[in-house]
Amino acid sequence: MTNRTTLLDSADFRLYARLSPVSSPPGGHALTISSQRLHSRNPHEEQVRFLACLDREGLQALADLLQATLSAPANPQPTQKGPAC
Repeated sequence: MTNRTTLLDSADFRLYARLSPVSSPPGGHALTISSQRLHSRNPHEEQVRFLACLDREGLQALADLLQATLSAPANPQPTQKGPAC
């Protein structure tokens, strides 16, 4: 079973995350991050931005990272220099 969600949906740009079962690693899933620009030449075409095959431990580590971020108090000032969004 493939799971997909929309991470960002603006007037012209959409960002998606998808988890799909894979045979290797055993019990693993492919994490795909893709985007779609609605005013591009091919507005229905998605571009793959990131792809990783993760085992159960990798998926759990990702889930733990997301949960820790969501559980932390909102911080409008970044503590480290990171990528600009």
